[in-house]
Amino acid sequence: MLILDLLYFLLLLFLLPFWLKYVLKKAYRPLLKGRLRPQLEPAREKAVWIHAVSVGEVRSVSSLIAALGARGRRVVLSVTTPAGHDLARREYPAIPTIQAPLDLSFIVRRFIDRIQPRLVIFNELEVWPNWIALLSRRRIPMILINGRISEKAFRRYRAFRHVLRPFFRRIDAYMVQNELYRRRFQLLGIPADAITVCGNIKADEAENSLQGLPAPAAVRARLRLDGPSRRIVVLASSHEADEKVFIPAIAGSADDLFFIIVPRHVERAQAICVQLQDNAVAHALFSRLEAAGAGTRAMVYDRMGYLLPIMSIADVVFMGGTFDAATGGHNLYEPAALGKAIVGGPHYNNFPDIGRALEESGAYRRVSDSNEWRDFLREFPALDGERIGAMARRAVAERKGALACSLERIERYLA
Repeated sequence: MLILDLLYFLLLLFLLPFWLKYVLKKAYRPLLKGRLRPQLEPAREKAVWIHAVSVGEVRSVSSLIAALGARGRRVVLSVTTPAGHDLARREYPAIPTIQAPLDLSFIVRRFIDRIQPRLVIFNELEVWPNWIALLSRRRIPMILINGRISEKAFRRYRAFRHVLRPFFRRIDAYMVQNELYRRRFQLLGIPADAITVCGNIKADEAENSLQGLPAPAAVRARLRLDGPSRRIVVLASSHEADEKVFIPAIAGSADDLFFIIVPRHVERAQAICVQLQDNAVAHALFSRLEAAGAGTRAMVYDRMGYLLPIMSIADVVFMGGTFDAATGGHNLYEPAALGKAIVGGPHYNNFPDIGRALEESGAYRRVSDSNEWRDFLREFPALDGERIGAMARRAVAERKGALACSLERIERYLA
């Protein structure tokens, strides 16, 4: 661990100009403070420590947190990204939520001492050598749930597999999403008997999340859609590449369509407004909107944490991240569970199983550019919406069960 710490310090020294730019910003100081020392009262009892990287992973552990709470387990959630941490604090006010520790041994020790974990659960995959080594040294079991490893990450890990294998092997159990990921983990040196295919926990979470949805009228009221009733088209979790396909088709679309853009990163809202203006689209920013009248064609929703209700009133969901192979698409389970017609680009490699199933059934329409997207907008009123919705919901229902599978194995370590 001393060697790792020295390597980290050398890396920090090399990247000093980059880090100083953030450390000197007032907004980033609480983030750094939280990663150096856990903002948490000393533990009075052992905890289940769950780690999630970002927004998507934070959302996907909602039912798991609820199930563990119902069993009387104390849960602490750590999150890596600022957006994920903000969402976790809003979504889970009843449990301690902290920033993930920097992977320096003396910092990780501080977190372990404060949290007192009896089990650590990593959601998907994030390998931090000091963190794993110290937990292993204290004989604290570690499991990975909802495990996945993309083609890009697999190539990177495989190149360093001889260095990483000892750390991978210290994780006691892997619950992975599908057979492809199981084979990839095995090729990295994980014993076959440590890996279980449980499916994608986001399928369970998507269906469970529908129970608390507000009524359509309440969603429309929140969005101030006071004008004439129009069909809703939502661009969900958008990136720049998605917007370049989505926005040019708005101006020539039917007047009874209203477009809502929900960016993946809300700080990009102003840049999206500029794109809309350049394409002569009458638009409004949600935070400044009083009412979306008949003359407004599009809204940019510049707030976090309300995407699912917005998608619930949509007639069509255009899924963001699908026009960038590096991004790999965002959560297809949510619009599918809502029974929506889904449109997007060719890159849904973050969700390959349900992506293929939706596309093969016709519930996901792949488009390659603005012209194809414009053609879809013209033809979708004639499509069989009930059949599309039924196929989308079936794809989700067929993939449920990962939560129960994961909980059964988690309880083995807590018994």
